[in-house]
Amino acid sequence: MKKILIPVVCTFFLIACTQSEDLETEEQPVENQTESLETLTASQDDVRFVVGWLNETAILFVDHKDDEDRLLSFDLKTGDIHTLFTATATISEVQVHPTASQLLVKTAEDSTEAIIHIVDHAGVPLNQISVESSELEIQWNGIDASQILITAFSDDWNYEIMRYDANDDTLVAVELADPFPRWLGTEELVYMGETDVLKQSLSTGEETTLANNANQFYSATDQVLIESFEDEQIRYAVLNTTGEEKNSWLVEDDSFVMDRAVFPDTHTLLMTITNQTEMMPTSFLVKIKDGKEVKRQELPEGGSLDCKGNKCLTGYSLDTWIDIETGEMVKWLEMEPIE
Repeated sequence: MKKILIPVVCTFFLIACTQSEDLETEEQPVENQTESLETLTASQDDVRFVVGWLNETAILFVDHKDDEDRLLSFDLKTGDIHTLFTATATISEVQVHPTASQLLVKTAEDSTEAIIHIVDHAGVPLNQISVESSELEIQWNGIDASQILITAFSDDWNYEIMRYDANDDTLVAVELADPFPRWLGTEELVYMGETDVLKQSLSTGEETTLANNANQFYSATDQVLIESFEDEQIRYAVLNTTGEEKNSWLVEDDSFVMDRAVFPDTHTLLMTITNQTEMMPTSFLVKIKDGKEVKRQELPEGGSLDCKGNKCLTGYSLDTWIDIETGEMVKWLEMEPIE
């Protein structure tokens, strides 16, 4: 498949910082809550998806109005809504870089090409990348924002993996048997090989096996969490960039498996687990400190997970706010039914 990746100067969309007139906000009283939060009421016709945290108080979401997709921020403290990015093309994905004040926004006019826009937190354009194929898997390096791994799929689901370096606008093909690798550090990738979790160096090509009989893994910046099966139990292990095990623990009830995971810091892991064997699955948010469970809270539903410090967004639409320490829970986004 022919591929095109062209960095250009971004002068293509309107940046605004305005209060949205079509979305309603109101203060949500919460019993025994130490801080008041604003809630957002929006139409299901308009809101397309919630991205997650922009910073400690603002949440990003994408809506559609007047034939445009808009990337908006909603401040839980003030209720203010600001427009960061608009496009006549469909916004299909947004990523918030964990260490740099940058956002990645993917748009596509049709199935033949996708545009990856890089903007700062104020919406100022920084870079634009064009890729042949609208079906992309994008992995942004969590340590170095200039490094992006892109897997482009063709109609028959063949794929090409490309590493883009924004420092010198270079593009290098990456040969890998798995189209869904994740970064570990700045020069290594982690991926699944059948039931093994493997690590490969981009600079040397050296491959290392991190775990056998694995079910899934989650990698973020310089840590990787591996879920594997050990007899009748589930084993979790956190490894560093060299593959050294930092801590591990066993879970006797193997009916609960990991849905999502987040590393707030080098010692803490937050994860959602769901009992997949029940007719009505039960989900929990679990806090792990240095390999030991310190908190567990039942959730109204499973789904996604995005955290900033001790505050998390959960639910299939990321519409629920949770304080990990107090257990307080607020549904910050109320969706009106489609008319």
